[in-house]
Amino acid sequence: MQLAKDKLLSVLVSYIKEGKDLEDIALSTIAKDAEIGKSTVYEYFSSKDEMIEETYRYLLKHYEDILLSNLELMDFENAFKEEIRRSLFVMKDAQALMEAIMKHPSTKMMRLNHELKDEIKHIQDAMQKRFESIMRVGVIEGKIPAKVPNPHKRYVIQALISGLMFQFVHQEMDMDEDELIELIYQEVRKTLS
Repeated sequence: MQLAKDKLLSVLVSYIKEGKDLEDIALSTIAKDAEIGKSTVYEYFSSKDEMIEETYRYLLKHYEDILLSNLELMDFENAFKEEIRRSLFVMKDAQALMEAIMKHPSTKMMRLNHELKDEIKHIQDAMQKRFESIMRVGVIEGKIPAKVPNPHKRYVIQALISGLMFQFVHQEMDMDEDELIELIYQEVRKTLS
């Protein structure tokens, strides 16, 4: 059986993904939708703001787990494509989360925004290291050149990947996810050649 705290977080996640304004939702509504008593909410959280903060942290940890889960025993192409697939999933799923964070008016949220930026930066750094290790596999397999590329190519590749993914997530491209992943893979290989 799911713990009461998990149920509360799950309800808030669904509210965020539905685009609901969390300021307008009462604790009693959250408790009702989680199928627990309102007094139980206070066993886990001192306020609605604290519950919201914990929900955002939970989601970021969830995304980090998805993005950085094990890729061992994959060749370059499969590891690269899998990481792009995971990144696309997180970008799509996190869209509502980021919009909710940015529009939440609370002063506590301003502090949380700063903390979340630090956590997001940590995930970005870990992702950078992940892609560097995937690229090393590509060099070892001979799929990409071993020569040290122009140091600015890294930024071109990051822009290429993030730009195409952004356009896809915002439905500005006429292709499916597999086609996009193949396009990104081929364009990155061309850029590195």
